[in-house]
Amino acid sequence: MSQRNSQSAPRPRPLGADPSARVSRDSRRRFAIVPLGTLFIGAVLVALSFLPLRTWNKQRTLVAQRTAQLAAYEDINASLQEEVDNLKTPDGAKEAVRSQLGYLSPSEKRVPLLDSPSASIKLPDRWPYSLVNNILKIKTEEANLNKSIEILDTLQP
Repeated sequence: MSQRNSQSAPRPRPLGADPSARVSRDSRRRFAIVPLGTLFIGAVLVALSFLPLRTWNKQRTLVAQRTAQLAAYEDINASLQEEVDNLKTPDGAKEAVRSQLGYLSPSEKRVPLLDSPSASIKLPDRWPYSLVNNILKIKTEEANLNKSIEILDTLQP
């Protein structure tokens, strides 16, 4: 019987095992877990939306820059293609030869419009400079002779 009495008799409860205390502990945990869980979920949502938006914005800026570069290259290619098309014509080729290489047709004569500036060159009297001094003397004398010849001035009426 003593076994039955021990089974049927209520057990003494430990301290702090009050059922109302258990509910208050659970509710305190729930009130602590819910804001932390909400905060965690909010942080994950912000990370999943903000980081791709930032990457998308960088890519959009990069695409705009590359588009501007492409437009510049297309303009350069168009101008070069115009130049190539112009050089394929006989008149374009003649103009290029005249402007870039300085060729004249057999019936044309080059007329200098400005006098050459007089440069004073002081070179040593030793060889090889003596040869250069002699050449310079000859060229100076030729220039002085040509000054007496009348040169056409295109600015004069």
